[in-house]
Amino acid sequence: MATSLLVLAAAPLVAAYAPAAVCSRPAGAAARACRPVMDETIIEKALAGELEQEGAENIFMSEVGWATYLDQEAGSSYAMNERPSMAEDGYFTPDVFSNPLDVVSGWVDSMKGVVSNPLEKAFPTISNDQSGSRSYPKGATEISARTIKPKKKDSDKGMRITGIPGFNLFGTPSSKQAKTDSVASKFLGIF
Repeated sequence: MATSLLVLAAAPLVAAYAPAAVCSRPAGAAARACRPVMDETIIEKALAGELEQEGAENIFMSEVGWATYLDQEAGSSYAMNERPSMAEDGYFTPDVFSNPLDVVSGWVDSMKGVVSNPLEKAFPTISNDQSGSRSYPKGATEISARTIKPKKKDSDKGMRITGIPGFNLFGTPSSKQAKTDSVASKFLGIF
């Protein structure tokens, strides 16, 4: 009796631990793809201790590798961070898996920087960087360094429509424009 109750209680849990490659669907359901699963090679490499080696071979797989590459090759910073070669905190700070004392001391050092200059730490910009450790790539400006370039704005008055009677909610109201005595302008001017 106790064994059959245990089997009945464990039945809903079995579905949670079913292999991801098995697609369980109702008989009348349309054929769909299996639910996505994590790449097993990541787990295998993590258990074998080969993730760091793979990251060293392909630097674009991590933000640390990409930041180091940009610092060395382009002379620029990455994601509004300081360049690794010029960072005040050494750039490679302790992470969750490091010694807890290193994590706490790194956090205390970071907070000292926040207390000494809170606006610099809260709103980092390249143009107002006081430390000089944030920069665009060599020979680039703010506009040329962007992935999505801003639209070119033509401020030629001949390209804009002006003098339309009526109320312009976001500009000059028609009451401040030049007055005309035509019937149409008086009629449209009330709006």
